[in-house]
Amino acid sequence: MYFARRPPESRMVGGRSLRWGECAVKTALEQIEKLDDVGELLIFVRDFARSRGVVRQSYHFTPVLDAPVSESTTIYAEGFSGEWLTLYQDCEFRRHDPIPARTLRHGEAMSWLDAIALEENTPEEEAYFSAMREHGLVHGFGVPLYGAGGREAYASYDFGRVMEPEDVDAAREIRAVAQAAQKRVSRLLARNNAEPSLSDRESEVLEWLMRGKSIGDIGTILNLSPDTVRTYTKRLYDKLDTSTRIGAVVKALKMNLVRL
Repeated sequence: MYFARRPPESRMVGGRSLRWGECAVKTALEQIEKLDDVGELLIFVRDFARSRGVVRQSYHFTPVLDAPVSESTTIYAEGFSGEWLTLYQDCEFRRHDPIPARTLRHGEAMSWLDAIALEENTPEEEAYFSAMREHGLVHGFGVPLYGAGGREAYASYDFGRVMEPEDVDAAREIRAVAQAAQKRVSRLLARNNAEPSLSDRESEVLEWLMRGKSIGDIGTILNLSPDTVRTYTKRLYDKLDTSTRIGAVVKALKMNLVRL
């Protein structure tokens, strides 16, 4: 499953607007512990990374014991070109991306270039790296994230250029905030293992939400009005105890409510 969204310019957290340029890591870590919604946590980290100069980023939430580029992995991305997003949605193309798995095995943050050089590459992997270069994806770095219960995730960040000395400090800050958020996400997902009961129509709407379809698209597919789809979506959010699409997607995958 692949899901991408375009971020807003500002964010309301805890009833107030945060000016991210003035938000220290300590403040961010304290705020993370106050957030109870998975989607809000991911958005929080996204905005923090943007405040440090990141121009594109992705987050791969991997089901336990699954591969970080599998069809079941939830991928949240922003800042990438539409052409690249379309390519990466193709499971056959994505499965030749070894960077997330190599970064997780390495256990430390590492640049994409270092991950590429870490092991001998197959012809398919070399073709994947060539496509990366064609789309300007060269100087980013990956971060392995770990949480309770074997909940791993991989995140990638890119300043859009060769990293400068000041970027190294920013990268460390981003990793600290992302890791804290991953631990919080893991605790939230483990808090309630009860599986909510969904109607057939709610399950259909959830499946299309997971595939990144808009409210209008879902209405057309299911022959429903946009208002009706919004009603089903609100019910889903209530049952899954979230207020965002990405939060609903992550929780639904964790609870095995859908199969892709």
